Amino acid sequence: MKRAKSTVIIIILFLLFSLLSVQQPVEAKAGVRLSVKNKTITAGKSFKLKIKNANKKATYKVSKKGIVKLTKKKKHSVTIKGLKKGTVKVTVKVGKKKLTCKVKVLAKKKPKKPDSDKSNAPPVSSTPNSGTATTEPSTEESPTVPEQPEAPTENEGNLTYAGSVSHEMCKASYWINKSTNPDKVMLSQSEIKNLNQDILDTPGTNMYDLANMDTTFNSVSLRNSLAKTSTPSGCNFVNGVEMSDKEAYYEAMRKNIMDADASENDTIRYALCVKRANHKSWPTSDCVGNSASDTDDELQSSALIINEPVVVKLITADGKFSYAVSSNCTGWVETECLAFCASKEEWLEAWQSEGEDFLVVTTDKITLEPSYIESATSKVELSLGCRLNLVPKSEMPDNIGERGTWNNYVVYLPTRDENGNYVKKAALISQHYSVSIGYLPLTERSLLNVAFSCLGNRYGWGGMLESMDCSLYTRSIYRCCGLELPRNTTWQTAIPTQNYDVSKMSQQEKKELLDKMPAGTLLMFSGHIMMYIGKDNGNYYVISDLGTVYDVENTSDSLKSIYSVVINTLDVRRGAKAPDGSRTWLSHLIWFICPWAVK
Repeated sequence: MKRAKSTVIIIILFLLFSLLSVQQPVEAKAGVRLSVKNKTITAGKSFKLKIKNANKKATYKVSKKGIVKLTKKKKHSVTIKGLKKGTVKVTVKVGKKKLTCKVKVLAKKKPKKPDSDKSNAPPVSSTPNSGTATTEPSTEESPTVPEQPEAPTENEGNLTYAGSVSHEMCKASYWINKSTNPDKVMLSQSEIKNLNQDILDTPGTNMYDLANMDTTFNSVSLRNSLAKTSTPSGCNFVNGVEMSDKEAYYEAMRKNIMDADASENDTIRYALCVKRANHKSWPTSDCVGNSASDTDDELQSSALIINEPVVVKLITADGKFSYAVSSNCTGWVETECLAFCASKEEWLEAWQSEGEDFLVVTTDKITLEPSYIESATSKVELSLGCRLNLVPKSEMPDNIGERGTWNNYVVYLPTRDENGNYVKKAALISQHYSVSIGYLPLTERSLLNVAFSCLGNRYGWGGMLESMDCSLYTRSIYRCCGLELPRNTTWQTAIPTQNYDVSKMSQQEKKELLDKMPAGTLLMFSGHIMMYIGKDNGNYYVISDLGTVYDVENTSDSLKSIYSVVINTLDVRRGAKAPDGSRTWLSHLIWFICPWAVK
């Protein structure tokens, strides 16, 4: 009896154990992954790459030979040793699954040398009969960077991209790492200064040498000419509302011009922009379009940024608009956006200093801190490429308003008094902002970092809405390096550098030429200009301030309204066909512009 009871107890215990075993949750095995996706090492150093959660043997492949060496290959790990400077992809295959690890090898540290004079950097030259721009090989080593711990994976949120664009590609560093020499100085500052003068002297660039402009002129003749400007076709909507009497609208502006004070022997006036201003073909602050939904102000020509110099030749009868000449445009500016200087010398001092006595804004926008005390500098917005003089230490105040100067750049900001006269005021720019003391060196690294600081920002025709259009964007990027490009796309093709007419080239020939171009090359087709950033997986990528486009992966073939700074491949399409029958941007390209390649 006891034996039977023991047997029953054992059976019951067995059944309970089995039931509990079945009810226990089975933990899902994590997917196969690498221990590291990106790694930076110094030549001569090694690290172990592990394959986690693999149940099959792994095989390894390297994208380039000679940069790294794979040793101690095991079933689920491999040791990778850096041999020389460069970047490679190590592909790990486990069954049908492929994983990649990007390995950047830095040069071995060398004894620190004295800083070299950038003005002695070798100029860009062209290889005889090659038809392509090249640079002299650099003898400078890029600074070594200590190995950093692996960064946590960034959450993409709900970001979307053009076809063939990944999240990683939206970082300037991704393209900088693809360059063989991103810190090569393509033009020294002295060479840029000479090129700027050559651009001014070249017909077709439509640039104006403000500092050497005639001081006297006939403003009566100018006034009469401006008042006779014909009424533009279209342009029937004001701020989204159709005009009831279009001719009366333009006639009122003509009268405002004709009633302006003028003289046959007038003198130009020197002014500085004190806030972002629209530069327009007619004296109006209205947004004038061709339809109620027109996104472009058809009277917008360009935009002025803070501390941009202009020459004023006429002021409307009501005093609200000034006819101003900037370095690359003429047109009407709201007078309240300008401060008039007492002399040419005062005007020149505000924007012509050299060396490192000034600061350049190298990010999309900087907003100065608010202040109840210093209203003239409170919440002022500085745009990309804005240049401001630094306050010398001998003139440095202890406080500006209620604030001390610690951890801030102290600059002179142009302001306007109650009579419209120029007054320079000290202002603070927080240290964390991206700025350059003196101009940035003209390198691929500089151009890419500046270009990517605007990624996602809105498009604004002619600079309206305090934004940029495609050509103002490229101009602003190069402006951070001290190079002054013309305003419009076709004018930029006229700069006296080694540019390439590719309108007759096949797509393959354009690709072969692009393979020789560094990041920063400007690519243009009729109506749009963009900046080349590099090649990846056989695709050619550009960044630009874009309006509309047909995406490469848009199977519905509908036009996408973008109106932002974006990255895309040259496989995106236009509505019209190119001569070869294709609609891709690549097929439509007609110019490659190399602003650094002096003829």
